[in-house]
Amino acid sequence: MSESKLPPGAWCEPGATRIPPPPKNQVGFVPKSLLAMIKRKAGVKGDLNFMSILPRLGPIFVHWALFGGQLLMKGRISRADKERIILRTVWRLGCIYEWGHHVRFARELGVTDAEISSLAEEQSGLWSARTRALVMATDDLVQRRRIGDEAWAQLRRELSEDQALEFCMVVGHHVMVAGMINSLDVKIEPGYLTGRG
Repeated sequence: MSESKLPPGAWCEPGATRIPPPPKNQVGFVPKSLLAMIKRKAGVKGDLNFMSILPRLGPIFVHWALFGGQLLMKGRISRADKERIILRTVWRLGCIYEWGHHVRFARELGVTDAEISSLAEEQSGLWSARTRALVMATDDLVQRRRIGDEAWAQLRRELSEDQALEFCMVVGHHVMVAGMINSLDVKIEPGYLTGRG
């Protein structure tokens, strides 16, 4: 998989990581197995910088990883649309780490590089009506902490009630993750990004 360039944006450049991973001999069997499974699914051999910190959460890590996996892989919103939502969310939040990882996921699901780049623009002629509705609602939720009436009406033209509920959870979850990553100064692993576009 080829690297991508970081598009223009208000990115949070990480400094020195604030919380290191726990010593390997302090990570239990279940979290260690879960980390190995996550690496396999991600198709990487080395440790993932963000995931390797999370065993510090104790049992919460295991429950969060199961929840996060279900939210990403299952549900009523298509995987490609979830990646569009996530990319818009993490671009708004300036999370380099999440942007780099989710560009890869989006590509694997057939989202073109042109559309991925467009998700880091204020407006784009490449967006379908559905993508425009997802972007508008994401921007409202991230920037105003509530989807406004106009954005909600557009979103509901594209999503069912159940999907709209899931949409709010996808955005909210990645606001949390991006906030953690930005606050902990987690650096993205080599091979994901070549620098600013």
